[in-house]
Amino acid sequence: MTRRDDPARELSDKLSRLRKTMAAGGFGAAHLAKLGNLAWLLCGGDALVSFADPPVAEAVVTPQRVVVLMAEIERDRLEREAFPPGVEARYYPWHDPGAKRAALGELIGGRKVLADAAGVAGAEVRDFWTLRTPLTPEEVARYRALGRDAAEAFTDALTGLEPGLREHDVAGRLAKALRERGMQPALILVAADERLKRYRHPLPTDNRFAERLMAVACARRGGLYANLTRLVSRRPLGEDAAAYRGLLEVEGVLLRYTQHGVLARELFREVREAYAAIGFPDEWRRHHQGGACGYETRDFVLQPNDTMLVDGSAYAWNPSLPGLKVEDTVLLLEDRLEVLTADPRWPSVEVSGRARPDVLVLEP
Repeated sequence: MTRRDDPARELSDKLSRLRKTMAAGGFGAAHLAKLGNLAWLLCGGDALVSFADPPVAEAVVTPQRVVVLMAEIERDRLEREAFPPGVEARYYPWHDPGAKRAALGELIGGRKVLADAAGVAGAEVRDFWTLRTPLTPEEVARYRALGRDAAEAFTDALTGLEPGLREHDVAGRLAKALRERGMQPALILVAADERLKRYRHPLPTDNRFAERLMAVACARRGGLYANLTRLVSRRPLGEDAAAYRGLLEVEGVLLRYTQHGVLARELFREVREAYAAIGFPDEWRRHHQGGACGYETRDFVLQPNDTMLVDGSAYAWNPSLPGLKVEDTVLLLEDRLEVLTADPRWPSVEVSGRARPDVLVLEP
């Protein structure tokens, strides 16, 4: 696992944020049970075993202590591989849920609790995204490495695709390339030809690639997610070339308005107008446009509300048209937008002064 040089200092920074929030609300304890928030608190440490199940640990933070509670069978790995210095561990027998409840009650000790999920009686549940923002310098460094590696995995997996491959085959190639770089593919979507035109969330099938293919992944490492989409074609786009250029213009609006202080409803209005300007006024209705990311694949999806975009946070916008989509993970840092999921080997096209991914045309 990629770790920072000084995880104790990173943990101290995060505890300072959390405890200030606790003090302001009169909370005597915080209970973290969601995977993303645990990875944030543990500075990239992983309490995951299966994406199909909840994390195998939960944390209680008080003004004096940070305690991670888990079944004793998780003890060795988590202590060796997931804990930054300064974290205490508390264990219970895996076969005794009553012991877990008793340990959690003892740690909380009747205090008023701030929680990220339901599970503690009387706790006030809040979204922790604002607590996790801005990303620390160490998280930014890890995110840059993750984005670069994810983009390189896509290039390696999709360059030289042969007609006749099943979508499952392409998904397997992409999963292998991600895993070889230490990433967990939390999601992989693949669609070829007619399925690409029909579905916006296409799980891979036995459908075989003939002319055009889309691959999508949410790649996780150190708790952070890199989200990206790439298109491959056996031939130049032809009549769809103008539509793809228009789609990049829509994405350009999303990127241009990714600024500190912009409200989601303002961006939502701009992107709707952008779709209309390229001749597809209703396409925004057929798929969400992406949103903020980091320790979740999407901390929030763009909606017409007053959620504010903020400096030091990451976003993955994904506008789409039938058979076409574009997506990268970008970082808003000090009023500058940085594309994290970039590989110079992938073909690009300039849009509003910014290099954006083109469709990879396979050599005959």
